Amino acid sequence: MSETSALRQRARGATFCIVPYCHPDFAWTHHREWHEERYAVSIAEALDLMRADPGFRFCVEPWIDQIEPFLSRCPDRVDELMERLATGQMGVKAFTLTSPRPATCSDETFVRNMVLGRRRYRAFAPEADLSVMACPDVGIGHSQMPQVVRLAGASLYRGWRSDAAFSEKGVPRDFVWVGLDGTRLITSRGIYGGLFTSELTGEDVREKWAEVVERLYAVELADAMDHSTLDLFWVALGHDDARPLRTIGSDRLMPISELIRLWNERGDSRMRFATPNEYGRLLAERTLPEWHGIIDPVDVAYNSGWHGERGLWRLRQQLDTAMIVAERACALASLAGADDVASPERLEELWVETVRLASHALQWVFERDWGWLLSRGRYLLREIGEACDHAVFRLAGVGRRSDEPRPLVLFNPLPYEREEIVEVPWVQPRTDAGGVRLVDAGGRDVPTQLGEPVGETFGGHIVEPPLVFRAQVPAMSCAVYRAIDAAAERAPAAAGPAISNGRLELVCFDRGLQSVRDLQTGLSWTAPRGGCIGDCRFFEMGEGPLHIGPITGEVGAPAGHGCLVLGGPLRFVFRWEGQVGPHRVRQDIVLDGGAGHFDLVTRVLCYGANGFFASCFDLPLAGDLHVDIPFGVEPRDLSGEPYGYELPPGHGNIERFRESQLWARSFASVSNGDVGISVITVDGDRYWTYEGNRLRHILFTPLRDEDATWEAWVTKDRMALGWHSFRHRVVLHAGDWRSADICGESDRARMPLRPVKPAAPQPASLAPGFGLALSPASVRLSAFYADAGGHVLRVHESAGSGTRSVAELPCTFAAARKVDLNLEPVEGAVLLEGRRLSLDLRPWEIATISLVR
Repeated sequence: MSETSALRQRARGATFCIVPYCHPDFAWTHHREWHEERYAVSIAEALDLMRADPGFRFCVEPWIDQIEPFLSRCPDRVDELMERLATGQMGVKAFTLTSPRPATCSDETFVRNMVLGRRRYRAFAPEADLSVMACPDVGIGHSQMPQVVRLAGASLYRGWRSDAAFSEKGVPRDFVWVGLDGTRLITSRGIYGGLFTSELTGEDVREKWAEVVERLYAVELADAMDHSTLDLFWVALGHDDARPLRTIGSDRLMPISELIRLWNERGDSRMRFATPNEYGRLLAERTLPEWHGIIDPVDVAYNSGWHGERGLWRLRQQLDTAMIVAERACALASLAGADDVASPERLEELWVETVRLASHALQWVFERDWGWLLSRGRYLLREIGEACDHAVFRLAGVGRRSDEPRPLVLFNPLPYEREEIVEVPWVQPRTDAGGVRLVDAGGRDVPTQLGEPVGETFGGHIVEPPLVFRAQVPAMSCAVYRAIDAAAERAPAAAGPAISNGRLELVCFDRGLQSVRDLQTGLSWTAPRGGCIGDCRFFEMGEGPLHIGPITGEVGAPAGHGCLVLGGPLRFVFRWEGQVGPHRVRQDIVLDGGAGHFDLVTRVLCYGANGFFASCFDLPLAGDLHVDIPFGVEPRDLSGEPYGYELPPGHGNIERFRESQLWARSFASVSNGDVGISVITVDGDRYWTYEGNRLRHILFTPLRDEDATWEAWVTKDRMALGWHSFRHRVVLHAGDWRSADICGESDRARMPLRPVKPAAPQPASLAPGFGLALSPASVRLSAFYADAGGHVLRVHESAGSGTRSVAELPCTFAAARKVDLNLEPVEGAVLLEGRRLSLDLRPWEIATISLVR
């Protein structure tokens, strides 16, 4: 029996759901303006077809990317769209603002994308079916997706990439995905596009019926049935920017309606138009296989670190962090009595703009749109920062007077008390002043070290000396310090190549960090010959799908030159510089007094290339690899993972063309059970490779200029010319990531104490508030913000073991209840006693609490 005959035999009595769809990229092969016009045309024509044929179906998804262009361009048809959404003839494939990647989108941005998108759909068409969530053109996501998607209100999740790899691994086509915390979610996978060429159906379906059926089973239906155990199949109709029932490129009308009618007349299986929502209801009636835990530890290889430091991946991360911190500061200040901080409505506006920049295809935008996006995002970052600083200023209640020492406020955005060494930019307007003396709120001297001078020093005078000191700040609250002119500080004598802080011993030479010894655990680490620990190397690439080809060369730096920039006692900094091919590399090794970690600040001056830069760590131990994901931690065992070169070519195999690649939210941790090493990327992208004991974090990908295709119009920033800076924190520890609290260490590295320098008179006194504290340490704070109905507290359990969480709130609340991400009540007891809130968390649970005063 031929393969086609076997498929036809399997399909007897089955139903093929034809799902018409126009995939809305923010931009892909055209300017954004073309996309906006195209989506308006596509939705309008779908409404026309629905008028003519009650059986026709269509679906839409991101509000910003797809619906907003239609609403502004077709105001006369808005009511019609509302009606079709209400009846279900128009489906909603994803109730989101935009379409980000779940693997690389920051945690809270991904949540707000769903919450705010759902809010807009619900306000526009209250009766619309919002039961489906989809990530159609990106990786399928992590093992917390079932919990996140269910909490957002969906009962069906649809994903796609990397389809060929998933089939190779045996992932079912439709299944119940059992997530990290045990949440069960009906999940479907498959391409969003299909049936978009006239060659598949032909002009005369009736006359060439046998040929049409053969072609359909050979391609589209075979894909839909691959690894399916059911009698129900999702068949995609459409593609990027598709007009309904028309081919791609030529926009020729296809006889799909006639095909369905003839199929149902002549065949022994059924075919019908369907929305994702209708498919989900049919799927829920069937018994589905299960898949437990991780589906995709690799994600896509393309776009890793595109545009370098100026890339949208960096800006998105900055915006997410800035919004989280600003919300916390504004919520605390308003609870303390400040009435002039950013309101919940204003913060929601800022979140919408943050999410606007999170859509998945933005790296390929054309130059004109790129400038608009970057300028909008950078100004947005400034707006969020100013709102945050004002809230901290009001919360601290400290102002400025000309006859008093200058105040410095540190805001701790984390719900745990912190004692750590900080470096705060500072200026001294009086060049005749010898030094700076720092005192805390009680007037006690704080040991202070001046950092590396910035700018002109006028013969060695103190002008812009960063202040390095050990700060102590209560949980999610403020600490106030004051700077006083003082006698000149005597710089410590220069040290040799060995640096010790009492816990770690580092040896640095002209080729960077050569060895590390942990005096507490006994772990020793020596750099490979000719290299260094955290070595920045360049990897040349050949041609490949979406500019990801095989590694054809590896370039490191010969011996350079180095020197001790800061000699302690609070902070030591050794700097070395060298050449990696034609590119300059400069790296600071930063060691703080008493710390069990060191930081690497790597700067690359890129002159143009085709490949990627990576920080390389040749680890001194073998063990299990774990990485963090949004709201959790996953193991990474790549031994059984298929990569692109091993798989058949095709549209389902364009993602995994970098062997040994993996993805991580912020850290990669290797432990043999007794000791471990964890590498935290403070501000880098999410892609790594791991081969043997060699861990590499991909910094950025410079690409050649393109002038032969449509990509000639893509932003030239993808050449990544100029300086790029990245910071890593390397933690040496006993035990594994759990016992070393690497989740907490990552939070502290990526969400530092925020300095605010009041430049206005002292504000009116506020009611005292001590901030917000969480325990135990395994309970992480995801969000705390004011909402129209009160305040929202979101936490998650991060160690994989059930616990009782206790929150010490900044003030008393009248009521507390457990809710989902949309603030709808869910089951679960919450105990509120004065300022103390307690709730039991199961392993990896995400819990949102609504607080009402």
